[in-house]
Amino acid sequence: MTTWQEFKKSNPLSAKDKRAYKAEREAMGVGYLILKARARAELSQEQLAKKLGTSQPMVARWESGSQIPSVRSLLKIAEATGLDLALGLKEPGTSASSFEVLEVLRGHGSTARGEVLTEAAG
Repeated sequence: MTTWQEFKKSNPLSAKDKRAYKAEREAMGVGYLILKARARAELSQEQLAKKLGTSQPMVARWESGSQIPSVRSLLKIAEATGLDLALGLKEPGTSASSFEVLEVLRGHGSTARGEVLTEAAG
């Protein structure tokens, strides 16, 4: 059986396909970030759902972008995957990597509120 990594290595994407893939990831928005966080934590959708007290179909809807989780759910996702949650705003039409982080929410009730904490350059 071929692993995903072996398949990707033997079938590299063209530059055009890489750009299209990147555009689709950005269009997925929060769902893609949830998927990445879950994969980084090496959790299945079912395992993440159990940690969050929700269902696997709900995690799937979040990851597909068909439903947007609440900020409270995003904080739980961050905690369950060992990450911090950073909320930010960006100018329309600018790169997704160019934004101001308004707030970083950390687990266990500690938060930093009401100030621009960092600025990411695009």
